[in-house]
Parts: sequence; structure tokens; C-alpha cells
Amino acid sequence: MHGFAGSGVYGALRLGCSSLLLSAFGVNLPARAEQTLVSLGGVTIQSALDIGGSAFHLPHTNFGGGSYAVRPSGGYTRHANTTYGELYAKPTLKGEWKTGWGFDVIGNASAIGATTLGDGDAQQVSQTSGTPRSVYLEEAYLGVRVPVRLGGGHQALTIQGGRQAFAVDDGFLIGKGTYSSGERGAWWYAPRFAFSGPGVIKLEGDPVRADVFMLESNTDNDIDRGYDRPKTSFVGFDVTWFVNKAGGHGASTYADRAAYVTLTYFHVRDADTSAHYDYSTRADRNGMNVAALSWGGTLLPIKALGISKNFTFYGNFVSEQNSRAGNGYTGVSAYGMYFEPGYTFSMLPWTPHIFYRYTRFGGGRNAEGGVKHNYDTFFLYDGKRYTYGGYWPGEIVGMYLAPLSDLEDHQIDLTVIPPVHLFRRNDSLKLGLHFYDLSLLYASGMGLKNTGRHVSDELDASVEYTLDENTSAALAGGAAFAGPAGRALSKAGVPGGQPMPTIGHHAGVIEAYFYKHF
Repeated sequence: MHGFAGSGVYGALRLGCSSLLLSAFGVNLPARAEQTLVSLGGVTIQSALDIGGSAFHLPHTNFGGGSYAVRPSGGYTRHANTTYGELYAKPTLKGEWKTGWGFDVIGNASAIGATTLGDGDAQQVSQTSGTPRSVYLEEAYLGVRVPVRLGGGHQALTIQGGRQAFAVDDGFLIGKGTYSSGERGAWWYAPRFAFSGPGVIKLEGDPVRADVFMLESNTDNDIDRGYDRPKTSFVGFDVTWFVNKAGGHGASTYADRAAYVTLTYFHVRDADTSAHYDYSTRADRNGMNVAALSWGGTLLPIKALGISKNFTFYGNFVSEQNSRAGNGYTGVSAYGMYFEPGYTFSMLPWTPHIFYRYTRFGGGRNAEGGVKHNYDTFFLYDGKRYTYGGYWPGEIVGMYLAPLSDLEDHQIDLTVIPPVHLFRRNDSLKLGLHFYDLSLLYASGMGLKNTGRHVSDELDASVEYTLDENTSAALAGGAAFAGPAGRALSKAGVPGGQPMPTIGHHAGVIEAYFYKHF
């Protein structure tokens, strides 16, 4: 899924996260199962619990390159066919005090316990081998919410300070503040989101909403075995114009926006520039200026062919600029983007939905030195929409092998909803086919020489089941076929000193997962 929240692949750094899991398994769905513990004198305290689990088998892992688990005594254990699982639980306490003085006080505290079982994730050097398990603080914030009237409308101004989840739109640029790897466990499920403070100021109006934020990613390379993202403090804003879906509240809920356009900007106040990140595509952040224009939904008011309600167009264009030198580079000028037209055949049985997405994570010809053109995904999270796999280009190659930089992806996605109800009148089943064609922009930008650009073709099939807004599960499988760059990446990822295995032309995956909210 995805990834990768936090997760993903960056040549040397990978970002493991499950986007389907998070999108189809409850992140977009209203949580309606909170238990009220206290309700007295305007004070309400509620509890909730999320649990999730996943299981994977990857035959011919990484086209035969395998996945290597680091032994505590030194050296590696190679898994040619990787099998692993993940479990997590997230208990939460939420509080609200309606003071009666024109403002409300709100708060949230949560923790996440997680583990990875079996061989560990299937990256070429597994980040979660050895059955790691942990319990760490997730969110811990207090806030004040004040109703305001601006321009004759009704808005809410909210100030939240402390550790908190924060996302702009679908999370293509900002959505994950904590990386799940190493001793944290649950790399693929990636259940951690929270940024550290100071906090966020939110103005929620209709049809305009905005945020001002000053946040910091949670980084700990001791816990994450050296694979964490650079610790990053940043300040910025976003402004969104949107149209509500019927009965929706798009000011606070992304899934309730029928259409939107968002402008985002942030400046990196401080970031880790240690030698650990030299020449990394995820470094050189200190002093960087990042701007993005994103849009989505039913943007075209054309009634012919049902375009005004059936045709969607999503996209995001991100610019990263930095004139400062650091981490081996003299500066940064990088771009990332995706464009996704789609159409729902609402008049046909099973309501087929198809989209084509072109994603480009910018890159440069030179892997070291000069101006860095490799795109940095920053806080990528993509569990905010209906799309299986999110922005991770495939459940096999995009998840475990391909870099999320210097890469382009042509994706075609088809889903249908058969009129089948397995256990309840309102449960649902979604079937999907997902095709990915991956290529490097510049093979030399990944340190590969004398090889073609094509990484792989991959076809995945999925079955997603939703019992209700609090319970869901899915099963998926697929096969990938390597191009010359895919085989070269697999060879390059074999740890030094290990015998070179036979690199083949195919790899596979079978995976299952579930989500439950109490």
C-alpha cells in the first residue's frame, strides 16, 4: 500500500507505507464507534481503539535479488522468498470542554504499539527484521476552537499545539510526520502520522479554508536503525478553495470536497545535514523553499456525457528550491508532479471507474555533486483517496525496489463495485486491476551505468471489503516483470561482500490486511 508513509523507496532510503490500507481501511471513513467515558458540565471524554494487521508473501523477492536481514552477530541472512506480517494497535483519548464563554477546549492523546513478524519487510536490506516491537507516543495536543464571522460567513478558528497529525489535501507533499521502520516496526502498515509542534492554526470556512503551521518531523535514527528521514523543522501555510459534496463539511474533511484547488508553501527552518545524509535524495533540506499547486474532484461544469459529475481530474505540482550548499550539493532545483484524469461510468452495472495517472518524481543525470535535481518526497502520505496503492508505483517494485526519485510512472487503474453483500445489506465489495509502467528518468542519476531506463511492468489485482465504516479488509496479488533498470537496481542493492544471486525477470506478491475501529 503504501507507502509509504511514511514509507517509500529512495535508492538508499525507503519509505514504507500502505496507502490502500489507510485509504480503504478507515482513514477516510468517519469513526463512529468512540466510547463516551465522561459527559458532564460541558466536558466530554471519549476513547477509541484502532487495530490492524497485514500478511505478505513475495516469491522471487526483488527479481531474485532477495531481501537481506542483518544478523545481531554480524552479516546477513538472505530471504529469496520473503514472508512477513505486521500488527498494530492505537488506543486514543479525546476530550472536549464547551466552556460557555465563546470557545471550546479540545485535546487528544494516543499511543501506538506495533510489531513486525517473520522475515521482516522485503526491501533489499530489511528495515524491520528480527521481530521488532515497540510502544511509542503518537498524538498529544491541546487546542482552542473559536467560532468567528468573516465576510458574513460562519467560520471556526482552531489553534492546536503539540504532537498532532497534519495533512494538506491527499498528503502528496505533507501527511506523515513519523517514519515507521527499525524498532518501531510495521513498516508497510505505517500507522504513525504525528508531527511534533509547536502547532497549527486552522481557519475553516466555506468555500475557503486555510492553515498556518510550524511543525517538526519526528526522527530517531537509533530507533530506526539509521534509515530515518532527516529531522526537519518547517513553517508555512496552505489556502484551499473548495466545493462541498452534498451534506459534506469540506472545511475539515478532505473526502467531503467535491472539487478543490490548494496553494501550499513552506520553508525549512532547520534540517539534519550530517554526513549520514550526504548525497541522499532525501537530504539537503536546510533552508529549502517548497511551493505546490494541487487540485482535484469534479472541476469541469460540463453536463454532456455526465462530465460534471462523472469526470474527475486530480493533480499536484511541487517545486523545491534551495540556494544553500549542503550534503554534498551546491543547491537544489527539483520538481515532482502527478496528473490524474478519471471517469466513473455511473450509468453502467457495477459502476466502473477508470483513471490514468502520470507521476513524475524529478531527477538529474549526476548522482553526486552540483545542483541536486532529485525530488524529495518530504512527508508523503497518500491514504486520503479511493485509489489502491496511492502514489506508490506498485505493490512489488514501487514498494520495495524502485526509488521515489528520478522516476516516472504510467498507471492505469480500473475498479468495479459488484452488487454483492456478503454479511450485511450495506456492506460493499470492490474489485480492482492496477497496472504500472515504471522507468527511471536518468539511469545515471541512480548511479547505474550502461543500462536502459525501463524498470518494470506490474499488474496487481485487489479485492477490498468494507463491512461498515469501522471494519474493512482486503486481499491482493500481482506479478512484476523486470526491465534492464529493474535488474540493475536489484544487483546494486545486494549488500557488499555478499555473493551475487541470479537476477531474473519476474517477481510476485500475495498480501492481505484488515482494519478495525472500536
